[in-house]
Amino acid sequence: MVEEEVRKVVTTGRSSVAITIPKRWLTALGIGPGSHVLLRFMGNYIALAPMGGAAKAWGGNNSIGVDRDDPEYVLRKVITQYLRGASEVRVRFGDHVSIKGSVKGLVRDRISGAEVIEEGADYLVIRFVMPTPEIPIKRLLNRMMLVVLGMARDAIDILRGSGGDPEDVIERDNEVDRLYLLVERLVMSGLIDQAVLSKLEVVDSRELVNSLMVAKFIERAGDHAWRIAQVVRETQTLCCKLVESPIVNDIADLGSMAVDLFRGSVLSFINADVEGAVKTLDMRLKMRGRSMDVISKIYSSGLPVEIGGRLMMIVESIRRMSEYAYDVAEITLDTYG
Repeated sequence: MVEEEVRKVVTTGRSSVAITIPKRWLTALGIGPGSHVLLRFMGNYIALAPMGGAAKAWGGNNSIGVDRDDPEYVLRKVITQYLRGASEVRVRFGDHVSIKGSVKGLVRDRISGAEVIEEGADYLVIRFVMPTPEIPIKRLLNRMMLVVLGMARDAIDILRGSGGDPEDVIERDNEVDRLYLLVERLVMSGLIDQAVLSKLEVVDSRELVNSLMVAKFIERAGDHAWRIAQVVRETQTLCCKLVESPIVNDIADLGSMAVDLFRGSVLSFINADVEGAVKTLDMRLKMRGRSMDVISKIYSSGLPVEIGGRLMMIVESIRRMSEYAYDVAEITLDTYG
């Protein structure tokens, strides 16, 4: 619950002033006469915190009890503790020790910096080895973007018949997920302790939260690159190569346009480039027209349902990547315009 009060500033000496603070607020924070507090000048406001308060609110050790044979469910609970800032998590499996190995593998694959530092017959202790908070948040966004662009371009090349392995694209999606969780953890730390903002190289909490929104759109674009590779692999398993369809080149060209559009949009946010964001938004009508043209060709091609339907799934993923580019462009305008 947020409480507000208006207080008058009074002079207490030649070079200092004072305000009174409601006692109930201080009691809630464990502050009393003689306590030391930390004052921070945040540009447009002043923050006051009990000494060590940020450390108490962020970090620490936690314990998770497993109550079902579902490794993904346990992973989700571990991720929750990771995002809350836990430095270590003890996972107690009880009667569900059969999934311990699966959980250990998932944690290593999905969470950046996660290490199993202790293991018993029915438990794991996981430590999150974090990079220093001096990592600029936009450097992580750039890294996420590069991984996703590589996935999308490789998926489109495989669609064209390059002979690449769809499984390689699919596996890289885990790296995108790890980076996204790292971004989310750093954003949470910045919101809890605003002294971290300068280390993350953002101006204020608004830019920090918007960076997380951009990271989410990058992560979703990675999911659709994964989906394109997955559809190509399924089709090769079921019947044939999609490249045998004459319309595939049109779809691949549309995909390349979407990838370039997405790249330009994310770079506009990273560089606070408002003009670049406007150019991205100006591409909406052109991309929509190209998409409709490709969809019309699929409908009129007479392809079997198992082929035409999968081509439509690929076009949908390409369209969604374009939509994410527009979303990122709008966030850029909202943040820096």
